[in-house]
Amino acid sequence: MQQMQIEGNELSTTLFQQTMRDQYVGARPFRWLRLLILLMLFALLGSCSTARLAYSNADTVVYWWLDGYVDFRSSQKAKTKQDIAQLLSWHRSTQLPQYVQTLTQLQSKLASNPGPLELEASFKQVEQYTQAIALKVLPELTDFALAMDASQKAHLTRKFEKNNEDFREKYLELTPEKQVKARFKKLVNQTDDWLGSVSREQEAIIARYLEKYPPNYAQWLEDSQSRQREVLQLLSKIQNEKPNREVAQAMIQAAILANFERSESNEQRAQAEASRAAIQQLMVEIIRTSSQEQKAHAHKKLQGWIDDCKYLIARK
Repeated sequence: MQQMQIEGNELSTTLFQQTMRDQYVGARPFRWLRLLILLMLFALLGSCSTARLAYSNADTVVYWWLDGYVDFRSSQKAKTKQDIAQLLSWHRSTQLPQYVQTLTQLQSKLASNPGPLELEASFKQVEQYTQAIALKVLPELTDFALAMDASQKAHLTRKFEKNNEDFREKYLELTPEKQVKARFKKLVNQTDDWLGSVSREQEAIIARYLEKYPPNYAQWLEDSQSRQREVLQLLSKIQNEKPNREVAQAMIQAAILANFERSESNEQRAQAEASRAAIQQLMVEIIRTSSQEQKAHAHKKLQGWIDDCKYLIARK
């Protein structure tokens, strides 16, 4: 998928979706796989017509996005497109009905001012959905890893480097003050999209959150580069050792499952849990201070996504 298309989707995400993503930016291996998963999880964004069009064309979008990372050979193109079509068919028939249930539950939670534990349940549910998709594509990932040649690995390496450079230019060239200011503006805009308006009290809540937890883009980039190296090392190991399909699949599955685990060291784990708790508390405070009009706006937005899911399910 083209980077501009990904950024376009991000601009229309809600506070819930964005904060879910932020705690994982650059934090795990197989980042490209996570983006593929997020494309399907969050295809239902913006207006109904836009959401339905995005999902209906996801097979083409996903193919070209993946091709930008690994540069498929001519002999791989037809099989890859077929695999993507089958994945989307599975996703439409098995996953979208679950999203309807989750979105409906979220409507009820928002109406009753959820606490951190209720939001944590929603966070975990999203993680379960992403893990289900990741494991679903495991056989296809294994086949590709076994067939991947040196030029494709080099292409992936260059793509990682380009992404890292773009990230540096977009975020790290800003002063810390400007980073916080830009982040504040983005969170306010996302809250406005979610609730239809933002009160002075809610702006103050966001400002206090950023004062305590300013964006740490340098750390995100460092983590991302570390995980990229892990991906490349795994692919090199498979290329060099040439394991059979069963062994290769076990290696990739272990990496995917590690993708959903907490950070390895006690310090990293503590930081991740603190960040997660802070995000949830921010959301609790924003929802708690929402007016009935704001909650009605959020309810209507969620209903639009529910209707989108049902529409797409009916077209399977």
